[in-house]
Amino acid sequence: MPLRTFIYITLFVLIAGCATKSLAPEALDNGVRFSFLAPSASSVSIAGSFNHWDPQTNALTGPDRDGVWTTVLPLPPGRYEYRFVVNGKDWVLDPSVPSEDDGLGERNSLFVVEPSGK
Repeated sequence: MPLRTFIYITLFVLIAGCATKSLAPEALDNGVRFSFLAPSASSVSIAGSFNHWDPQTNALTGPDRDGVWTTVLPLPPGRYEYRFVVNGKDWVLDPSVPSEDDGLGERNSLFVVEPSGK
């Protein structure tokens, strides 16, 4: 590969990597932002220990131009298990966080909201 081509490819990868936003849950002043990449989905919601696993309670908005769905949930400090529900039927792990066995042969995504100041 010519050096010039290598440099262009390397620059493209670096620039593209910097422009990619994280989809990991993010603690904000008003809650936790959850994001999920599903450009072809017709709906995405989140169900978990914070809403009694009800897929009807917390719908995400989207998709944005990058195919990302989002919501902000006002969660107090604590440990939360959840999954995204795509098109009302497919329960999907959040690939941006660890998961753990739910004791029923499945896995749930795990996120911890730390107390303020930590």
